[in-house]
Amino acid sequence: MENINFELYKVFYFVAKNKNLSKAANELFISQPAVTQSIKKLEEEMGYKLFYRTKSGMNLTKDGEILYEFLKKPIEALTSGKKHLKDEVSNNSMTIRIGSGTTLIKYSLLPILKDFERDFPNVRFEIVQGITSKLIEMLDNDLLDLVLLSINYENINDKRVLVIEEAQDIFCYKKDAFDFEDRIFKMEELNSLPLLLQSNLSTSRKFLDDLAGKKHVVLESRYDLASYALVLDFLKEGLGVGFVNYNHVKEDIKKGNLVVLKTDFKIPTRKIGLCINKKITEESVIKRFIEYIKK
Repeated sequence: MENINFELYKVFYFVAKNKNLSKAANELFISQPAVTQSIKKLEEEMGYKLFYRTKSGMNLTKDGEILYEFLKKPIEALTSGKKHLKDEVSNNSMTIRIGSGTTLIKYSLLPILKDFERDFPNVRFEIVQGITSKLIEMLDNDLLDLVLLSINYENINDKRVLVIEEAQDIFCYKKDAFDFEDRIFKMEELNSLPLLLQSNLSTSRKFLDDLAGKKHVVLESRYDLASYALVLDFLKEGLGVGFVNYNHVKEDIKKGNLVVLKTDFKIPTRKIGLCINKKITEESVIKRFIEYIKK
């Protein structure tokens, strides 16, 4: 018992407090399977059961109740930190360091920053733009607090990850420039179109190339563009068929300016998530910022 990791006690406390694995996972910013695994490991280390399941949730055993009472005060003292947080923010001493790609900064991060700044005007932000692999490396080296990214194709098994939205990609084109409304395209037929794609270093391009690769197709772009913003610009000028996030063009689609290209294959959604530095504490103002993102 002497060698038990404090993190296991912490997971136990939040499950006991919430009587629910999902709620505990939310508060801890880890996955529900990770919570379940931690409880299992703690029970193995302790040598007895700590919970039993009922319709109402996770209830403590007699031994679990004893452990909970023993841990309650010290863990609550460590996680309360409200006064510290208030002082930290009011003294303008807190900086949140966030890394992301240009697209997510513009379309996902900026709206959140506007809301957050109204309530926490003294918090400083350092925004680092870069490719995901470099940003994850900076996170691991404690140079960033958070990384906002598309998580489908990143090695994040050992990271604290919070999924915040699902992105649906589509192919679309300017209505007046082309007339494809009566056609349904196969993957291999896309190369007959003037495709507007980001360079193959981007996450969305890798996602699309992997999707095409499953059908043994290598897509060729008419315009190989350095940024997602350029894809949108070229698309709206009628220069080709763009691969874009539906949420970013839905108003143009509703107005009839852009049209969704019909395909005989389904494009899976991509998860957009937040990688969180493992050193972020419960009392940190960064946790408040994460709550804004979750909303």
